Amino acid sequence: MELNRRKIQKFAKYSFAITLPKYWIQKHGLSLDSTGSKSEKNAVINMYEQADGSLALYPTSLEKSKKNIIYRFDLDAVLKKNPKFIDEKGIQLILISYYMNGAVGVEILSKSIISKKLIEQIEQAQERLLFNWNLNQMSNHKLLIKNVFSESPESIFQEEIPRYIRECFSILIWMLDDLQESLETQNFDGLSSLNDQDQKIDRYYFFIVRQIRTIFEHPQISKPLNYSHKKLIDLRLLAKIIEDVGDSLKEIANILGDLHKVIIELGLLDYLKDFFIIIHDEYGILADLLRDFVSEKGSSVGMNENVMSLIQKFRRDGSLLEKKWLTLSPNTQILQDGHTFYDYYRVACLIENLESVFKSIFDFTNIFF
Repeated sequence: MELNRRKIQKFAKYSFAITLPKYWIQKHGLSLDSTGSKSEKNAVINMYEQADGSLALYPTSLEKSKKNIIYRFDLDAVLKKNPKFIDEKGIQLILISYYMNGAVGVEILSKSIISKKLIEQIEQAQERLLFNWNLNQMSNHKLLIKNVFSESPESIFQEEIPRYIRECFSILIWMLDDLQESLETQNFDGLSSLNDQDQKIDRYYFFIVRQIRTIFEHPQISKPLNYSHKKLIDLRLLAKIIEDVGDSLKEIANILGDLHKVIIELGLLDYLKDFFIIIHDEYGILADLLRDFVSEKGSSVGMNENVMSLIQKFRRDGSLLEKKWLTLSPNTQILQDGHTFYDYYRVACLIENLESVFKSIFDFTNIFF
């Protein structure tokens, strides 16, 4: 990269000016014609002050350099390869992938009449999982799922990503509340609501990833926000950890709802009560830490002493839970009548998800290193 030095010149009474390299002006279509008129309507540059005090210049033409692509999806070709595509609800994963990678929209085409079942799956994904995407049925052979608001410096705000991360973590706390209450009251009927709560986390997560990827790819968006790449990576990782914990809590709730009688017969209820008392307390502490962390523009350097003492506390709590489990598990008798191997397998999955939820505490604290 060639270093260009320019002298600062006083311009009028209150401004200063520098000349710009001719090749750069021509490259971006910013030159003037012989009459002094602009050869391009957008012969304007955006100028941003960066965190280190330097200035970054971006031609407004760069805002349109990445065209707003609407991807075409050939439904017939996909069904030919996989006739069960609709039954397997494959369209939802396709849409999520396009959405998270910043696509403006997806056009679904078919020579045959597009089935109502597929349209219902798209509507469900759009309403529950994908912010700002609307479905338009152009004809019986063509569907258009399109972003309502295109990302731009005006539509992506500094507080948008932190706000949704905080909301996601609040939902985790509510899920823990519901699990703890169901164990205390032994009323497991309402645990199905955790599926809806987990879907809200997924919806926020997909939106956060889309926003972060958009900021990375478009400098004219990232510079005004003044987000460092390190901070964006931390926020992306944080959102993923929250999404994983939500999945684990949903699975725990589903197993408790289906197999609570088996779990009570196995004598695991008191252990689960103790587990969620400790976990609820620890996630409450994390909520306070993360609330401040996500609101900061930059990433801190070095380990916070308070975080280090909390990590030691979390380790002590983990050792306590492990001792209780090692005392309980050898004395737990296998029930003979009325239960299948699959029942025991799902109880084992319950324990595995409990372990995952606890270990995620240290994934969260790694953000502070």
